[in-house]
Amino acid sequence: MSKQKNFFKTLTAVICFGLSITLLSAEKYAGEIFKMGSGVRNVALGRTGLTDSESTSKAYWNASLLALQENASFEMMHAEEFGGNLQYDVLSGNIGNKSNMGFVVTRIGIDNIKLSKVPNTDSLPSNDNRPFAYKTVNNADYILWLGFGRQVNDKLLIGLSPKIVYRNIAEENAYGFGADISSTWLINNKFTAAARLRDFFTTQMYYENGTHEIVNPGLDLETSYAFQIPKIDKQIKVFINSEINFENMKDAATISSGMMSLDLHSGLEIILNPSFSLYSGYDIDHITAGFTMNYKKFNVNYSFEQNTELDNSHRMSVGVRL
Repeated sequence: MSKQKNFFKTLTAVICFGLSITLLSAEKYAGEIFKMGSGVRNVALGRTGLTDSESTSKAYWNASLLALQENASFEMMHAEEFGGNLQYDVLSGNIGNKSNMGFVVTRIGIDNIKLSKVPNTDSLPSNDNRPFAYKTVNNADYILWLGFGRQVNDKLLIGLSPKIVYRNIAEENAYGFGADISSTWLINNKFTAAARLRDFFTTQMYYENGTHEIVNPGLDLETSYAFQIPKIDKQIKVFINSEINFENMKDAATISSGMMSLDLHSGLEIILNPSFSLYSGYDIDHITAGFTMNYKKFNVNYSFEQNTELDNSHRMSVGVRL
């Protein structure tokens, strides 16, 4: 019992220290590339996933769940968002065989961006000095998460997800590194709670031109409850998630006070039969939906997110469980 108390004291000290040093110098919105989400299923569930033991992207959502992973699973996803201007590709996997390891690799890119200039740089653009495209460039972020999970006892799991970033913006490159820590509390066979501290001890971004960015930390909390509906004999699972940021987002967040803000996510899963599951969710201000179709070891996943301000998002993936 004393070992568990010492563990929680150490974990609390680490979290408090990481938050305190980060809030002194972090850059606002520097960590948005880490919030794109991973796993079509989890996006369809309103971007919940901390308590989702079925997710193939545990290294992203909650590495502590890898401690219970027995079978290997892999998923490949492609999405074109914001009218097809942004490409988002994800390869994720749980190694399985009780190795307690997983990975997620993402690419967020905008391709074929035209750079223009005028023939006479000493004059303003005009009919006689028309801008022309002299080259095209790609902007892309590549991120690798490595997940490691460990079971402390029958109820408690802990996890660590180191991450490495490579950024290419036009003709400028940057490199970054950081980590997330997570924990899961298995309350009973129906009720689960989890927490993830994003970018603890700060995530650092270094540009070749000398610029240095620090990513704000964030805290995610989630609970899920699974139950059976007797009359229709269908299994249902409900996910409730709160995303806490320290970026002084004010009106951009659902609830804000000073530096801290809170956004809400929720999801609902209905397992109609072993071959087909339906999802719906709420992602801050947007409605989500989707499904999974299983055939033997393979599965196809689809998610839809409604966004009237920018553009609706569609994601598809194929996966395999070994």
